[in-house]
Amino acid sequence: MEGKPLKRSWARVSAVLWYLGLGLSVVVSGFFGGWLEKDFGLPAFEIGMFGLGLMLLSVVLWHGMSRCPRCGKRGGARSWIYRKTYCSRCGHVLPFDDGPIHEEETSLDRRARFRLRRGRARLILALMIAGLACMVTGGLVFELLMPRPQNEEELWNTIETVWAVRDAAAYAYLAGIVLLIAAGVLTRRRLRCPGCGQGLAAPWQGRGQVRWCGRCGGALAFEDELEYE
Repeated sequence: MEGKPLKRSWARVSAVLWYLGLGLSVVVSGFFGGWLEKDFGLPAFEIGMFGLGLMLLSVVLWHGMSRCPRCGKRGGARSWIYRKTYCSRCGHVLPFDDGPIHEEETSLDRRARFRLRRGRARLILALMIAGLACMVTGGLVFELLMPRPQNEEELWNTIETVWAVRDAAAYAYLAGIVLLIAAGVLTRRRLRCPGCGQGLAAPWQGRGQVRWCGRCGGALAFEDELEYE
């Protein structure tokens, strides 16, 4: 299967959206939220949600515009300038429109093979699931599941509960962010390629699955599960 090369412009647009959303959701909303609400009357939570929306848009955009010409996998490695990268599914070099027409690569059967520990991947995957669950639950409770009193008496009866629920939801949301950050840090430290130290294995890799390092093209699998078809 052969297709068109990937466009660098889409990779740059996706990267800008990702870091802009990350800054809004973590830095602006998280660290300056109280200051924005007090001095400018801006809703910090809504700004954080908008930032997360930009990050999601970045992922969706890159998955829609990136496609490996050989195997069709979407969402390959992206960078601002050209550098040699490999498809994590088929192991072949990803061609970009600003790179060489024919990039040299080592055959798959001559690539380095690396084994990683399955226990670390399970821990990271559990942190990711817990983080997403906390963020989604906290966000929904904070924004949608709040009690809506019909009169002044009900308002005063529920105001303490409302604030307790809002605080718990906000803390759950922040805890989710912390868990996702911890999962990302552990992934970069514990699941990186032993050969080049830059490519990463996926915590959700199944038994017998091989993921090719995006930087050096080495085969990454867990423990004794490395196999070739």
